[in-house]
Amino acid sequence: MNEPFSPMPLRPTTVFLDRDGVINRKMPAGAYVERWEQFEFLPGAIEALSLLRGAAIRTVVVTNQRGVALGRMAIADVDDIHGRMQTALAASAAQCDAVLVCPHDEGSCGCRKPGLGLFVQAQALIPEIDLDRAAVVGDSATDLIAANRLGCPSFLVGDEHALVKILVGHPDLSVAGRAPSLLSVVTDCLGLREPT
Repeated sequence: MNEPFSPMPLRPTTVFLDRDGVINRKMPAGAYVERWEQFEFLPGAIEALSLLRGAAIRTVVVTNQRGVALGRMAIADVDDIHGRMQTALAASAAQCDAVLVCPHDEGSCGCRKPGLGLFVQAQALIPEIDLDRAAVVGDSATDLIAANRLGCPSFLVGDEHALVKILVGHPDLSVAGRAPSLLSVVTDCLGLREPT
């Protein structure tokens, strides 16, 4: 299902990652990961994050968590999920450099993707981030739109049917590649492999 592409000519120094649908299994439409027991890493996600860390590529999670605004969970619940996620990743040398959250409802802030507020927060938190050497990995049109606004290459992950629907609905968006998983993006698009 991967489109033919060559690895990026310049490897990014930072990769911005959506969370649900990229790192962990996404809940059905209208539902949210409200507690750690509902959080399930997608196949290959931990390995992908470990490969990025091993290659000294910074990883920053940028995630919309509208369930907070809807009262489905508290920001403390989201923080707990992310703390446990980071602990699990650290056990595999895959911990992310930062996890940034928009807890707001649609149209009520500048940080909710496709807005760029979370990316601005990331640069304030980690001044070494160079957007000219960054990439964005997501599973939705909002991730692609944000990446295009930033001028960063974007990679779309998910099943073929969902990806085609997104791309057909947004023919004006630039996409560097699409793949079934974060691991495929890391190995096929960025050319990272486990040392032999």
